[in-house]
Amino acid sequence: MWRYSPLFLVLWTLLTPGGASAQLMHLDAVPWFTPADSTSRLALVVEVNRFHDPKFDWNLNRILLTVVLPAGDNAAFFLRLPHMTFDTGNIPVAHRWPWVIGEDGQDGWPHEKRISSFGQIEVGVTGPVGLPLVGWVDYALAMGLPTGTDRVYPFSSMSIPLRLELRKNIQLGRISYLGLVAGYLANMDSGRAHLDPVAFPNGYHLGAALDLYQGRGQRLGLTYDYQDRDSRRSQLVGAQWWMSWGADGSLGFKVARELQGTLDRPAAWYFTLAWRLDSDRYRPQAEVPNP
Repeated sequence: MWRYSPLFLVLWTLLTPGGASAQLMHLDAVPWFTPADSTSRLALVVEVNRFHDPKFDWNLNRILLTVVLPAGDNAAFFLRLPHMTFDTGNIPVAHRWPWVIGEDGQDGWPHEKRISSFGQIEVGVTGPVGLPLVGWVDYALAMGLPTGTDRVYPFSSMSIPLRLELRKNIQLGRISYLGLVAGYLANMDSGRAHLDPVAFPNGYHLGAALDLYQGRGQRLGLTYDYQDRDSRRSQLVGAQWWMSWGADGSLGFKVARELQGTLDRPAAWYFTLAWRLDSDRYRPQAEVPNP
C-alpha cells in the first residue's frame, strides 16, 4: 500500500486547473534507466547541445551535466546542471512574446543580445512502481530549483517546474522495446517580477519511444513527444544513436525537430552530442543476487 500512496498524492496535487495561456519553456527529457542497454544507476552524462531556430535567428549553446546516483534497491536520483549561451539575434523575447514580460522586465530587459549563464538545477528520482491495471511501470519525479536566471527564458528561469511522469516499457522483439510515457507539469512561476506568471503554464506530456538494443551501450532510438500546456502545443520527433565507448562509456548523437508551427516553440532544431560513463557495480547483471 505504501508504494502507491505517495504517487497518487503527488498526482492529485499536480492535477489542478491551469492558468492563462503562455509560451513553452524548454524542459529536458527524464533520464530514464534503461536496463536492456545495461545502463547503470551510478552514472555521469555530459552533453553538448545546440538549439537552433532559423526563423527567429535564435541559437543556444549549452553544456549539461547529469549525475545519476543509486536510491535504495531499484530507484535512482538524478541531478542536472546546465551552462548556456543564448543568442537572441534581432528578436529578443520581449519582442517575440511581449505578453510574458512582467513589471520589472520593461525597457528592453534583459538588455543583452547574447547572454551566458548557469541554468536551472534540476533534481529528481526514477524507479519502478506497481500500479493497478497497468502493472509495473517506471515513475519519475523531477523538480527545477529556482537557481537559474529569467534572462535566458525560455531555456531556463527562476520558476519551479514540478513533473510527474510514468513510463511503460513493452518488449516487442528480442532487441526491440516500445516505451510509452504520460506525465503532468505544474510550473510555479518565478519569484522575480521580470516575467509574468503566464510565462509558466501547466500542462501534460504524452510520448513514445522505439528502441533497438544491440548490446552494452549500443542503442538506436526514435522518439515522439506531444505536449499541451494551457493550449500551447508541441510535437517533437527525434532520433538518437548510442554506441559503446571503451569498457564503461557510451557516445550518443541526438537530433530532434519541432513540428508544431513557429509561435510557441523554444527552438526548431535540437542537436546533442553526449558521453555517458556507467559504473559496473550498479548495472542490472551486477545487481542480481547469487542463488
